[in-house]
Amino acid sequence: MEHRITVRWQKNGEFSHNFFERRHSIAFQPEVGLMAGGAGNDFGADPEQMLAAAMASCHMQTFLALAAKKRLQVESYNDEAEAILEQSEDGRFWVAKLILTPAVVFCGDKIPDATSILAMHDKAHEHCFIAKSVTSEVVIKPQL
Repeated sequence: MEHRITVRWQKNGEFSHNFFERRHSIAFQPEVGLMAGGAGNDFGADPEQMLAAAMASCHMQTFLALAAKKRLQVESYNDEAEAILEQSEDGRFWVAKLILTPAVVFCGDKIPDATSILAMHDKAHEHCFIAKSVTSEVVIKPQL
């Protein structure tokens, strides 16, 4: 299965080793897209944020699928994910760590205990496609 996106960038002003426009757009579907830019911009998502978002979204979707299979009722799921950059020994920066802090609220007659929730997060991580695709350390800190 393929998953395609379109990235569009256009020169705006100077283009040099000192400066170039960082704004660009990313289209996921014809009517679904977002503005993006370089790290620390104030107008759109940066690549590191999008990596954290991809990880958090994949983990959430996998966790929700596991909860549904267990016939649990999930009222809400919130996560404030973070991508941590570090400099490697060769001087290049990379996303060394992704931190997820999922907070899940269950409802209904069957509420899992903390041990079960932690086990579900572990299993979600094991089965998350994005987690299986990165070399970054992934830390999951469920908010119980």
